[in-house]
Amino acid sequence: MDSGNSGDGLTGEFEELLQFCARAEALIAELLLLSDRVPSQFLDPRFDPVLFDLRYFESPRDYEARINASADLQALEDELNESCASYLQRFFLLANGVVQYHTDLVKYLSNLQEGLCVHFTLEGILENKQGSQLLIESISLFGCIILLIEHKISGYLREKLLISYLRANQSFKYPNLDQICLLCRLHKTTKPIPDIINIQMTEELFARFPFPKVVIDAVIISCLRGDDMYSSIRFFTEPVHRTMALSRQGGHLFVLLFYSHGFLFDSAFMREVVDRFFKDNWVVPLVVHFSVDLLVSWDPYREAKAALFECISPTFMRDRCTYHCMKVGNLIKELDSIVCDGALRKELLMENSQHLLSLVKNCNFTLRWLLLHRMSIDKKAREVVVTVCTAYQVDKESLLDLLFKTSRVEYDLKEMYTKLLSDREVMWHEKKHVVSECINDLSQNHFTTSALSSKYKNKTLKEWFGNILSEVDLLEYAGGTGSSNRGIYRIISTLKDLEHIQEHNIQSKDALLKAQKSLHDMIKILSFDNQAMLALHVVTDVLYAWGYLENFQDCLKNKIIKDTSVLLVLNAFFFKFRSLLSAPFQRTVECNSQDLACISNYYSMKYSAQILAILKIIPVILLDITLYEENSHPSYLQSNHINKETIEDFIQVDELLKGARQAAKFCVIREGMQLMSRTFDGIVNLNLKRWLEEKLKEEVARQLDIKLGSFLLSSHAKNDLERCLHLLSTYMTLQSQKLELLQDILHMHGTHLWDEPFTSVLDACAIREETELKIQQALDFKNLIPNPKSFIGLLLQKVIWLTDPSRSMFIEPMLGWFDAEGNEVIGVHSFTLLESCIGQVGLASLDSLLATLVSISLEDILNSINDLLDSKFQKEMQKLEEILGPPASIPLLGLPSYNNMVHMCSGAWELLADKCAIIGQLQLLRSLVNFRLKSKNKCNSMAVSATDAFISTVSLQRNNMVEVKENKEISTKDLLLSALNHQSKLCGLVHPFDSTYISKKPPNFLSRYASLLSISQLCRYLFDAHLGTLTSRSKKSLKDFSPLIIGLGTLLRQFHPSYMTQYIQFMAQYIHTSEASSVAIDEPNKINTNHACEVAKAVFWQQSFCKYFGISEDVIELCLAPAIIALLQF
Repeated sequence: MDSGNSGDGLTGEFEELLQFCARAEALIAELLLLSDRVPSQFLDPRFDPVLFDLRYFESPRDYEARINASADLQALEDELNESCASYLQRFFLLANGVVQYHTDLVKYLSNLQEGLCVHFTLEGILENKQGSQLLIESISLFGCIILLIEHKISGYLREKLLISYLRANQSFKYPNLDQICLLCRLHKTTKPIPDIINIQMTEELFARFPFPKVVIDAVIISCLRGDDMYSSIRFFTEPVHRTMALSRQGGHLFVLLFYSHGFLFDSAFMREVVDRFFKDNWVVPLVVHFSVDLLVSWDPYREAKAALFECISPTFMRDRCTYHCMKVGNLIKELDSIVCDGALRKELLMENSQHLLSLVKNCNFTLRWLLLHRMSIDKKAREVVVTVCTAYQVDKESLLDLLFKTSRVEYDLKEMYTKLLSDREVMWHEKKHVVSECINDLSQNHFTTSALSSKYKNKTLKEWFGNILSEVDLLEYAGGTGSSNRGIYRIISTLKDLEHIQEHNIQSKDALLKAQKSLHDMIKILSFDNQAMLALHVVTDVLYAWGYLENFQDCLKNKIIKDTSVLLVLNAFFFKFRSLLSAPFQRTVECNSQDLACISNYYSMKYSAQILAILKIIPVILLDITLYEENSHPSYLQSNHINKETIEDFIQVDELLKGARQAAKFCVIREGMQLMSRTFDGIVNLNLKRWLEEKLKEEVARQLDIKLGSFLLSSHAKNDLERCLHLLSTYMTLQSQKLELLQDILHMHGTHLWDEPFTSVLDACAIREETELKIQQALDFKNLIPNPKSFIGLLLQKVIWLTDPSRSMFIEPMLGWFDAEGNEVIGVHSFTLLESCIGQVGLASLDSLLATLVSISLEDILNSINDLLDSKFQKEMQKLEEILGPPASIPLLGLPSYNNMVHMCSGAWELLADKCAIIGQLQLLRSLVNFRLKSKNKCNSMAVSATDAFISTVSLQRNNMVEVKENKEISTKDLLLSALNHQSKLCGLVHPFDSTYISKKPPNFLSRYASLLSISQLCRYLFDAHLGTLTSRSKKSLKDFSPLIIGLGTLLRQFHPSYMTQYIQFMAQYIHTSEASSVAIDEPNKINTNHACEVAKAVFWQQSFCKYFGISEDVIELCLAPAIIALLQF
């Protein structure tokens, strides 16, 4: 912060110079912004063939011809121009602004030197402190711009950026192009270090943009060499702090010496400069938070280096570092003693204001020296500093501790000073009133009580007290003028003369002491003024260490994790760095420049980003706080009877205490965040509440993704699946309860904090799996999800494996799958447990993935059928159609017609049946998923559940809609239908057996082929009257009946309803043919029984098919005679 005068006078008196300084500050902000946002393309070797340096100007036609000859290079260049056009334009405007600034400033200085300025002369400006400040800054800031450009944007990059802009705009005739090329030209430099500027041969770089030497020499000799330009020494009265007081002036001198580098070779001059500015430090703050290391920067200049080493020898480095390291521990103890009882008190500040200010000054002096010199880039000097710091155990944690505690004391001091300054008149009058009461009390005691000895009760003493009281009444608050202080001192002296009279009277003596103390307080209150606040701001400036905060990030986060109460003083810590929001654009504010908003936005953005980078640990801490262990729920939830002997175990005091401590962390974090919000309200736009909500959602999603990713099953056993689901359900419940608690403590929407990340993670899992399935080359029916990419995929893989038709059997009345021993594998309970883990959203995602698998499986089986139905086979099918005749008739050849055709395709039935069974399995899983969703919906949302029929109709209409073309605008009706369709999936209002998954042309003879497939599989099943279904004939190779028939029906459902009707008619024809064949001549009883069983199985097959797909029984009755249907009772 500038310790000089405000800018009100500057604006009117030296407006041009003030404008130059404001322009320079704007250029620095834009430079730092662009250096942080260099497009990745300019750092990508892939773009090197289309990025050129200044050698392009030597033969531009050759470069252009090379690009025009390659289509790939042209495409690469187009990509570069499209993505970087805005950045390139801003970079060119910056370069042009820097060049124009130099041109305008040189012209102004030349006019000033030649006496062409009407109102000012060079000598007049140099004699004026405000004018000399602005003149020095206008030149020095330009030098800083040159150094920062070289430091932040390398020469290679500058040349590429410039040529890319010129080529993209096809213009090479800009007025300042030569100077811009000179600015961007490569300069020999070293590897950049983030916050230490190290440029070799700086004088050569500055020589590209020189200033009048007479002006530079006059500034150095007349002002910088011996003056106190910013009147800072008055705030640093101790000699040891002298270089700290002149630090800003020393930074300007460092820059200007390179414009007149002859001084660097003047031994006497450099000894004088070093002794005044750099006698005990060699790392010097320069601009914003960038510094220079004199041991490296002055290494090429023998006289300057010699002058520096005369003061800063290796022994001196070690001694100085030891001095500061020894102070660290003592300063921390002294700071602890001040804040041990909480915040600073008003009485302490009034009694020890000078001591507190001195303590703060010493803390900042030590911090400044250690932080700056730990960043030294001189190898030997850095080794000395690191070695001494290690020996005295002064590491980053110790420095951070000192910085933290210093920040807290400073913050309290500033708050207390501000309050005292605003209330000091009221406080002064309160103290005056206390003095009046004490003196009046003394006067009354002398004459109306027997408190005093009678020898002192006389009229003269009464008048004497009356005169003192009159003098007190005449005292007036005059803002610290000498007349008020003299009157107060006179009254104090008078009261002291009375002390020897009252030494035996305790009551009167206390009144005298109280009056004297109040009078002293009145003097102290008058001594507080704005100069004290200004001194506090100057000595506590820590802008130089802003870049060092990144080194503190890990330490800060660990500190917060270990003790969340650190958050209560984190606001004070960042408040100490508030100068970043004012110092870099102080002159811009003074001249009210139109660039003020842009500049302040940039520094506010950096300031906010640094704060939020530290606070990122808060969501992690909040979600890691465990109120209860997963297996330690309160006892009263598990028992309704309490034994007297077990009362202590029932109460669970230890668990309750642990839970209370953890809950207290929530409160501490909330209070810390509120303090941060209040402290920076109106300074930067943090909006911590909204930020914390977003980061909590991100952290919930991250932790949930990790938890779901660790969902590994060691085997395919049912118990293993249920065990994992139970653990996951417990985790989900605890997390949800924790976020509900956050809702009450942090006043956030706890439900949203859980639901939104939960939904996004599960949706991402489903999308990942669907994408993987769609790019899968070939579908493996033995393992539908061979390589699951997410939790949903892994879960579905286990469920599909357990419900495989070859391993388990679906029993419709039980709504579950059972193994050969009759044990339930997966049923309603399993899906209820699954719903408790992944909720409705997870079940809907699971349903969506199942639908994708069904769609892929249907396309695969259609491809298999099309491959089988070649021209030869179609001719055979045509012959079969002619032999069998109309569906209502019985073929003349009877069953052999079917048997021959089935035998002809015997090699294909097994594969197709397996594929149909897989489709049916997936459809059954979808049905149970939607059953669970619908049940949950009835409990949680009766209003939505009541619209079942309406939403189902809308969903059907949505499914039958013609897809909107890309160039057609989507109507409101389409959006509504789409939203309702999505809602119907979440509510379980989807009917999988009625769904259309694919839209393709059906194969020829599909219905007949489906009937032949069914006939070929009937022989594999027996009718089980106990279970009421068909079961596999062979116990070694299980084949579940329900998935097969459902898969077959799903295939037919994809096409026109006539295909399903034809299938029913063809199956009825087969049943009639079988029934007719049961009447035989030889051995009628045996043959009749066998055919009756076959007919019964076929009829049950037909009835099951119609039941699953909602076909009316009337259709069966029309196709089959009642006598045939009655065979099921056989």
